[in-house]
Amino acid sequence: MSITVLTATLGRRPEMLAEALASVAAQTLPPLEHLVVDDGSYSVPDLPGATVLHVDHRGLGGARNAGLAVALGEAIALLDDDDLWHPHHLAACWAEMERTGADVVYADCEEVGRRDGYTFTVQDFDAELLERENYLCVPATIVRTSALRAIGGFGEGALEDWDTWKRMARAGCRFVHLPEVTVTYRFHTDNLTYGGADPDATRREKELREAAERGEMSWDEYEQRAAEVWR
Repeated sequence: MSITVLTATLGRRPEMLAEALASVAAQTLPPLEHLVVDDGSYSVPDLPGATVLHVDHRGLGGARNAGLAVALGEAIALLDDDDLWHPHHLAACWAEMERTGADVVYADCEEVGRRDGYTFTVQDFDAELLERENYLCVPATIVRTSALRAIGGFGEGALEDWDTWKRMARAGCRFVHLPEVTVTYRFHTDNLTYGGADPDATRREKELREAAERGEMSWDEYEQRAAEVWR
């Protein structure tokens, strides 16, 4: 199996990016390639063990799609520039993909630095629940490249990862949860989502989700209003 690691970055946190790259280099199952997509900063230098793609600013989904377009691996492993893989991450996820034939394998993650009073809980796959809640930890996922390309790639709006998972599920792709912690999901003052820089944003999004669960708004309205929270 050949795996492409895909990391999109705005070039804001080079020290964290270096740590993320080091966690890739430490994998017991080495990837075929590591693509780092510089999303409009044109500041990311050549990096050891990675190929850097410089693109005009497209947002996270668009940057990931730039990497997907040239990826050579049979699977895409997502790693944000501020997160860390445990050394067995790729080996464990790929073994589960090979064993089950899944299109998406997602593991558990440990959270560090969170300060908004909430926590992220990865769930066993449930397509109906996925329509209401994004319970996949992005840096803990590997995705079959052909399946991802077949649904048109990553979403390019707000909540792009959730949009991607929902479209894959609706297309009949198979998801498998690996109940094993393989990722450190880091929260800090420059997180773009989940209230790293603004804990109140997490509270507002949670209130919207709870209102949708009570039937006080549609899930389409929830998704639109939640996207506005994270702008």
